[in-house]
Amino acid sequence: MSSLPRGSGYPRNSAKGSVLMPSGTTDRLRASGGPSEHLLLLLNDHRVMTTDQLARATATPARTVLYRLEQLRTAGLVDYDRPGRQRGSAPHHWWLRPAGARLVTGTSPADGRRPSALFSAHAATITEVWLALREHGPAVGLTLTGWATDRAGWQEWEGSASRWGGASVKRLTPDAVLEAVLDDGQEVAAFIEVDLASMTQTQLRGKLDRYRAYARDEAWRGRFPYCPPLLLLTTTGHRAVTFTRNAARHLGDKSLPGYGRRPVGDFDLIAAHGRLVVAAAGCVRDPARAVTEHAWTLTDPEAAEVTLTAICTERATTAAAAWPAYQRQEAEADRLRRDDTLRRIRVRPRPLLPLLGPAAVDLVSYLLDTHHDPTDPFTPHLDTDATLDALAEWWRRSPRSSGDTPALAATLTRLHQQAWSHQVRQLAHLATSTGEDRPAWYAAAAHLAGRRLLTPAEHHQLGDAPTRDAAQAQVWRYWQPPGHRDEATAPTYPQWRDQQVTAEWTHLSWWQRQRTDRATLAAAFDVEHLTACARCALTIPATDTGDCPGCHHSKRLPHDQCHTVTPLTDLIAALLADTTNDA
Repeated sequence: MSSLPRGSGYPRNSAKGSVLMPSGTTDRLRASGGPSEHLLLLLNDHRVMTTDQLARATATPARTVLYRLEQLRTAGLVDYDRPGRQRGSAPHHWWLRPAGARLVTGTSPADGRRPSALFSAHAATITEVWLALREHGPAVGLTLTGWATDRAGWQEWEGSASRWGGASVKRLTPDAVLEAVLDDGQEVAAFIEVDLASMTQTQLRGKLDRYRAYARDEAWRGRFPYCPPLLLLTTTGHRAVTFTRNAARHLGDKSLPGYGRRPVGDFDLIAAHGRLVVAAAGCVRDPARAVTEHAWTLTDPEAAEVTLTAICTERATTAAAAWPAYQRQEAEADRLRRDDTLRRIRVRPRPLLPLLGPAAVDLVSYLLDTHHDPTDPFTPHLDTDATLDALAEWWRRSPRSSGDTPALAATLTRLHQQAWSHQVRQLAHLATSTGEDRPAWYAAAAHLAGRRLLTPAEHHQLGDAPTRDAAQAQVWRYWQPPGHRDEATAPTYPQWRDQQVTAEWTHLSWWQRQRTDRATLAAAFDVEHLTACARCALTIPATDTGDCPGCHHSKRLPHDQCHTVTPLTDLIAALLADTTNDA
């Protein structure tokens, strides 16, 4: 029961100018409410109701309702009028006095003045529509769950910004807002407009323009399951058809693009969901027929008249069909935001370093590499999508909570160790299965020894890397001895070395030749003209100052120190000692 303010009395009828002391009826209403308070609440909700309507709404005999209303009128809480005539059988149209409104709401929204005949007829007609829905709706699969009239049903929203800047507050003022459920449990809603032939088609078009703005701005989102249809109840079928034809011209109402020509896509489903549907029926004097029969004319001139339930069902079906499209659209928008965030991280990963640490940043750079090959044995099996989703969400969040960054850094570091261990074990398997020590594998081992992951481009070619002999042949293929420019006649290094050693040998005296080994001269010649890669021990001419063609290392050793290079097996053994067995 509504809270009831205490007072010393209520004015009776301002037209008579008398004042009544608190009556027993008012005291009882303050104390316990009951049937009389129910009548006050109904009048507060519907503004104007006839005696018959109040009787039907409360399932009470009309004589009993009239008796209670007369008591409330005597207490100065309600009053009535008989629009158009004061005698005869015209029905009583009841409304709240300020005291009655104050009694049920705590405020006094009613001004107490006698409503005009047009207002009373209009409000009573809206109430009759509500009663018809209550009484006949369940039989046709439409169970009323909500009904808001006057200000309770008005819709306000911020429209699109004007060219001068800022957003304008817009308002839609339907006569009533219908909310109901279908037999299958789907929620439906509709805007009800009642026309008693008091508005011209130009005025109706202006009302339609406000509904178009409401649909265009999507102001229904978050309030209704779809854009509620505009349902006009008017006096004749001719007025209904004229209104819907005019509406069709202003709405540009056509079948959605693609229907019958191409498969319906998400854009079509979403457009149908937000489309303003307009229908009209010329039976405002008989609302029960508008609820139960094929009485509604649509904007499509070729469509037959349909039922109110069919209109609501079509809207609910459209909303249900559009829901997956919205989910896909939202998922696509999330994916684009995620990809944009990850793209910026891939271009500039350095800001992550002080927050997440070098291991985490190395993993992120590896995961964001665009050259991944899932079939490559060196590619670790990680939950990449979930990891990158968490990273993108963390990076977009501002401010970040104190627990987010350490937790993410720990997760990425653990995954880095898992990926690093996988690549080490794969390199060990590659070396042991072939029994070789290809120069490119030295580079991979040195890379992993720095606790860095091999990039997809680096590990993709390891299985097909040149053997040591092939890499050495590559070195000699492009070598030319000094003084030789014709590749066709240029000697190989061994040939050139033998020529030079032989020339030196012939210049020695007999006594020197007896004490000098030709192999010693050849070894000294190699030390002078050859170097060794400090990483893979590949032999490289001293005149070649570029990186090692086998492992791309830049440092060199004297040729006679190539035995000091750590063997590949020892390098891999040291790496395996630091691996983990994380799956």
